[in-house]
Amino acid sequence: MTALFIYMAVYLVPAFLLSHLALDVLLRNPRQVEHRLLSLFVFGYAMLFMAEFGRHLSPIEQSPAFVTYWFGNAGILIFVFSVHFIVKVTGVGARLPKWIYPYAIYLPLIPVALTFIRQENIINSQRFDRVGLWIYPEFNASYLTTMTVGNVFHFLIILLLIYALKRAERSEHQRVLRMLIWTAVVVLIWDVVFGYFQFRGVMPPYGYMFGGLVWAVALVVAMNRLDFLASYAKRYSTLYNLNPSAILLVDDAGRIESANPAARMLFHTVRVVNERFVDLLPEKKRDEWCEHYRQHFHAQKKFLEFETKILTKTGQERYVVIDGDFVYIDQKIHGMILIRDVHSFKEAEQTIRFFAYHDPLTKLANRRAFYEQADQALLRADTFALIILDLDGFKGVNDTYGHQVGDDFLVHLGVLLETATPETGLASRVGGDEFYIYLTDVEANDIVTFVERLQSLLTERPFRLGHETVLIRASIGVSVSPEQGNDLDTLIHKADQAMYQIKQQGKNDYAIYDDVLHGPK
Repeated sequence: MTALFIYMAVYLVPAFLLSHLALDVLLRNPRQVEHRLLSLFVFGYAMLFMAEFGRHLSPIEQSPAFVTYWFGNAGILIFVFSVHFIVKVTGVGARLPKWIYPYAIYLPLIPVALTFIRQENIINSQRFDRVGLWIYPEFNASYLTTMTVGNVFHFLIILLLIYALKRAERSEHQRVLRMLIWTAVVVLIWDVVFGYFQFRGVMPPYGYMFGGLVWAVALVVAMNRLDFLASYAKRYSTLYNLNPSAILLVDDAGRIESANPAARMLFHTVRVVNERFVDLLPEKKRDEWCEHYRQHFHAQKKFLEFETKILTKTGQERYVVIDGDFVYIDQKIHGMILIRDVHSFKEAEQTIRFFAYHDPLTKLANRRAFYEQADQALLRADTFALIILDLDGFKGVNDTYGHQVGDDFLVHLGVLLETATPETGLASRVGGDEFYIYLTDVEANDIVTFVERLQSLLTERPFRLGHETVLIRASIGVSVSPEQGNDLDTLIHKADQAMYQIKQQGKNDYAIYDDVLHGPK
């Protein structure tokens, strides 16, 4: 029983550790050649230790078979994969002819095939004897030849590493390569000492395997530092932390399990984790989000371009677009939510849309908006009144006070017109100092009342410039549908005629179109 525990400690534990290390290396990036080669190299050493564990538990008569079909072939595979790996990562392979690299590296596999064809192994000792717990191979020519060839190639690997060191530009790479070189030198010395000199009864057989164990671990550590083995987890972590979009991992209860730095910036808080995502939305948006998310969650179907708003910790609402997908973590489904802040774009879009239909100075409807809405109102309304207001003496305001004051004057007038116009009507600025208003479903006396009230408003609330008052004077013309026409252009023309009559008669008054007064003479 004591022997079994010793065999497990010496052989089985290293074999399992190396197997785990090989699997870890492979899973970091199974598509990368370097990962596959290093994984196979490390796993080859695990097979050496497993072979020795099995050999020592078996009768001594089985040792030749273990060495012939298992131990010896694993050693050749280790040699092949290690050479290919070193040639690959040092860049030497890229300079070799394609008919040599990588095919020539795998020529040593020929003895592996011959082993199974000829049922014998010519590169390893076939005679063994037991000393205490250990079964040692005979120290003969085959053994010494194999050891010497292995050490020569190990020395060539050191030369390759020195070559790579001279070509390395980054200081980090240089430090790692120096570490590898010194490790390789120590391992070579170990192989020479424990390969050519047998410490029977003290050291287990094939003592150089333990130097290989150190070499395998050193290679994995070195490649991690050189970032050849940057795992998918590390790549994801980098993208996760540097992504300008907010990324949230949400559990099946809708609670945030993790958030990247961009999420904390978006929500203006250092703590987003453990919050319910729905609580980070404005109340009016929560039901819509819950329904949308619930449907996709149960179907486990990703969604794209879901537009909504989020509520920051400072109380600001921001437009966002959300993409989502679902993943299993710890046997539970989670939502992976990516949030893009489109607030600036949305505001710009709304601004563009606003100014497509509004005057940029007064913010009243512009000519385009007035014509579109007035045409629709004409079709719906039983009666329709069109009012044209043209300022009197506005050029004098500009000349006297300057264009900035003139603009402020127009803005003030726009506010008054907006205030005076009922919700069923529309006030607009269609030119420099010309404004159109329409009213719907009004009687004749309602039109007169509106115009007179508008005149009173302009009189009572003149434009004030410091302590100075600038009066608002305007000539107003009115036309009415259906009496004066049913199309907008006709109504505009007739209101314009009525307005010009006021201009000719002294200004600052109003007139309703009359066929006798304003019609063709």
